[in-house]
This record gives sequence, C-alpha cells and structure tokens, in this order.
Amino acid sequence: MVKHRTLILTILIITTLGILTFRGCRYDWSPHYLDNNAVIINEKLFSPDSSASVVYYTLDVGARGNRLYKSLLKEIDYDGELKKHNLPPEIVVINWEDNGTLNVIYDPNEIYRLGALYSKLDLTKDTIYINGIKLIVRERISKKDYSP
Repeated sequence: MVKHRTLILTILIITTLGILTFRGCRYDWSPHYLDNNAVIINEKLFSPDSSASVVYYTLDVGARGNRLYKSLLKEIDYDGELKKHNLPPEIVVINWEDNGTLNVIYDPNEIYRLGALYSKLDLTKDTIYINGIKLIVRERISKKDYSP
C-alpha cells in the first residue's frame, strides 16, 4: 500500500512540474500588445506619410528568454495585437519606397539568428502583401548550411 502511495505521489509531482515547465516555456504565452509590460518597443520605421510603420519589438516569452519580432502595422492596428501582422523572420527590411511599398531582402539565414519558425507565406514570389502593404523582394540571399 505504501509503495502505491509513493508511486502516485511521485507521478503527481512529475506531472505538475511538467505542466508548469510547459506553461512557462510556451512560445506564445504572452499576448503581443503594445500595452503589455512584456513587450518592449525597440524601433519604429515609419512610411513617408507616417500612416504605417515597421515596429521592431522584443517580447519576454518566459523561461525561453526574450524574442525579437517585427510587425507591419497601419495606424489603426496600434491598439490591436501586434502578432496579427508579423513580418516573417526571413524578411529583412531595407526601406520604404513609398507609402504603400516596402523594399525587403529575403534571407532564410535570419531564422537561425532569431530562432523562429518558418513562415507560411509564399516567399518565392517577388511581391508579397501583408496588411495591405506591398513588400518587394529586392534581393535573395542563399541559405547557408549551419550544421555542425
């Protein structure tokens, strides 16, 4: 009887620790809102008329530390969730061409540097639309082999 009680107690402790670890390490645990104290705005790159911007921010993701993100937001999106219009990590912003066009570089190596997931966007095209803004891929950098 004592062996069963010890086994059950051990299983409960391990399960509780596993759940707490998982919840602390979840990738998207904190919502990405400007007023969230886990979000730190690093930089904003405004369009010529300031109606849109690329917002570079850092998010505290718990036990996994801080993550760098960038979102393409219009003025009406500033009160919403930042992640809704995230730019993929493979996209490196160069500059604004005009109010509705952003020049970018496609660099798949940024995924390794930022530790993010691959994007679901079709990045084989030279023109991509995110949040009504046209992204023009001006350069493509080849993928390097990062295997040890």
